[in-house]
Amino acid sequence: MDNLAIILLVFSIFICSACMREEGCLDPSATNFAPGTDKDCADADCCEYPKIDLRFFTNIDTDSFYTDAGTTRFRVNDIRFFISNVQLIQADNALTGVRDMLTLEPSGEVVEDNYTITDLNGFSYEVGDLAGFGDFTGVSFNVGLDAAANAASPDLMPTGHALGVREDTMYVSASEGYAFQQMDLNLIAAGDTTSQIVNVLGNDNLATVMFADTFTLDKSFGVEIELNVDYLSLFSDIDFAADNDNLIIEKIVNNTPGIFSIR
Repeated sequence: MDNLAIILLVFSIFICSACMREEGCLDPSATNFAPGTDKDCADADCCEYPKIDLRFFTNIDTDSFYTDAGTTRFRVNDIRFFISNVQLIQADNALTGVRDMLTLEPSGEVVEDNYTITDLNGFSYEVGDLAGFGDFTGVSFNVGLDAAANAASPDLMPTGHALGVREDTMYVSASEGYAFQQMDLNLIAAGDTTSQIVNVLGNDNLATVMFADTFTLDKSFGVEIELNVDYLSLFSDIDFAADNDNLIIEKIVNNTPGIFSIR
């Protein structure tokens, strides 16, 4: 075999080898990490990551009437929350959130995309792809939105996103932002039944919830955070007839962290 033939043979083998390179996920934190492959498929978005979900359990009865701190009876038709900034807490107090990112518009600030809206009819909510794994000692999240997210414009956010245009939007106005919490109630006082919507608004009404809960998370599995939610405790010490709107909202915000417990 002459030199030219050898060169052509070697070249053809090289070309065929390049054509047969196997693509795979080369991110060690991914559940489908494939160290035996020789071409990263990251550009094809093929890497998969463990999910973090919230599950809420409650025993509230939407067909029953309850009595407030005074004599007013009330029925809860629905309660809706914004949940945001879900974080797993490590032993050194470092936080692990989600990989998903979101650009808040119009500010252009890039943040973790961990926003969801809950309601009484919901049970499980996917927060996003978990950004890490290992040993954790706690969980924290916000009920409501921080100032940056509360200033977002739904028209500029992805349609259907919790902060975007959607049929069940929690957006109120450009000046007031979003409702952090929303209660749909029927009140019975002096024999009269009235409907009342309570909107918890304003950056000062953000509530933070934190639990100590030691667990180990392997990268092959997601995590489901199961919480008991005592919705009726939101209304502790509230007298709908005597309290003004501002005092009712203040009491709801103060009561909020205490309604959640690890299941």
